[in-house]
Amino acid sequence: MAFILRDPVCLAKELVNTCVAANALAIWSLGQAGIIIKNHAGDLLAIDPYLSDAIERHNPGTEFVRRFPPVLPPEALAVCNAILITHYHDDHMDWGTLEPLALCSPELPYWIPAPDGRALQREKPAMASQIHLAKTGQLIEAGEFQILPVAAAHSDYECDEEGNDRYLGYHITCNNLSLWHSGDTLVTPALQAQMHSLKPDIALLPINGGDAARKARGIMPNMSFRDAADLHHAIGSDLLLPCHYDLFSCNSDNPAWFVDDMLTRYPGKKFHLLMPGERFIYQA
Repeated sequence: MAFILRDPVCLAKELVNTCVAANALAIWSLGQAGIIIKNHAGDLLAIDPYLSDAIERHNPGTEFVRRFPPVLPPEALAVCNAILITHYHDDHMDWGTLEPLALCSPELPYWIPAPDGRALQREKPAMASQIHLAKTGQLIEAGEFQILPVAAAHSDYECDEEGNDRYLGYHITCNNLSLWHSGDTLVTPALQAQMHSLKPDIALLPINGGDAARKARGIMPNMSFRDAADLHHAIGSDLLLPCHYDLFSCNSDNPAWFVDDMLTRYPGKKFHLLMPGERFIYQA
């Protein structure tokens, strides 16, 4: 990792200093599926922050090697109101990020899907009070953000014995604006119907897809760039922010294929490719 995309100190200051209009949201990309969202009240949410090299450090020889360094140190997320985790995979629930963050911000709530969150409360007693159980359909509040956990299918729906979903996305609303972070998921009729009803302004969807070679190596599939484009169109979202294509060369499709597909099949439909550390302002 021989280069830096943005000065992490400047980016950390930008999180605090950015003022957001009442009819807008500020969104920062952390790479992979990680984002930070800020509203007009100054509330901040981080979703799936992978801000370490824990995967390659703990698994020498792994093919999952970062293509660029973390855009922030974990401690920079101490300004957030909550951390949302979509599922247990290491590039989404990264303890190389969450544990050092907990040391400097022991009151910061981590919302984790109930099946794994409950196990973590037992396994990490020092952090048990920070770990909250996210359950499908049960509203979460963080400042002025209203957060609805939505079941995801990665690569199928998976529930514990109490019926709690192991894979989640989050539909987030504030001041009549909404953003849906789908988490890792395939498109299902139930998911498409639900999101058509909710009709988020912004849909943040994975575009890395899957194939036989990756399946043979145990890599679970996601929606493809075509699936994401079709879903964006079908649910009537205003803006599509693709994710999960930039960090690991072993589990990605070329984002240029997504751009070509959008311009060919859905001319005029809005999308934006976020670069790591980039701030994007969405205004209604």
